[in-house]
Amino acid sequence: MPSQLETAMESLILVFHRYASKDGKTGTLSRRALRDLMSNELSNFLKCQKDPAAVDKIMKDLDTNGDGQVDFEEFVSLVVGLSIACEQCYQARMKNVAQKKSAIMGEVQTAIFLLIDAFKQYAGTDGDKNSMSKAEVKEMFKKEFGLEMGKAKDQVGIDRIFKDLDANSDNKVDFQEFVCLVASLAMLMRDPPLSK
Repeated sequence: MPSQLETAMESLILVFHRYASKDGKTGTLSRRALRDLMSNELSNFLKCQKDPAAVDKIMKDLDTNGDGQVDFEEFVSLVVGLSIACEQCYQARMKNVAQKKSAIMGEVQTAIFLLIDAFKQYAGTDGDKNSMSKAEVKEMFKKEFGLEMGKAKDQVGIDRIFKDLDANSDNKVDFQEFVCLVASLAMLMRDPPLSK
């Protein structure tokens, strides 16, 4: 059975390819496909936007190579940005869950909350709930990825993985660094696209 993190990555890949294939181009999203994806999968996010041109602005920001299309890597940038922004919303949502059930979320929103849940599951067991220590990163790889990545039990392997994750060299992996790791893993897993 896939872990929460693997499920989140697979959801991102599947959603991207579902909408990318609507225009006949399997590797990119057109402006229309991005609008459809955001309307269906990020509907709560769009409802909060007061600017009717929000999708067009997002498309312009995401389309880093200027080809009028959003490829998977550019799409993952959107998800990373939204994940970071949603982390505070997550805290508020967790307080309200006991009081009221949240609205039905699209798959991308669900994947974002799964990422946040996965981070929160491992961060803080050593005391700091906003970051993961080297031991917590090791535990995450062991539990989330099983034997394949769990074999990095020797200290040198763990040190190398941790150093690569710790982009700001503060000896901790914060949420942004964690999301960048997940985005990289999702990009590695997407060729060939996963299917249900």
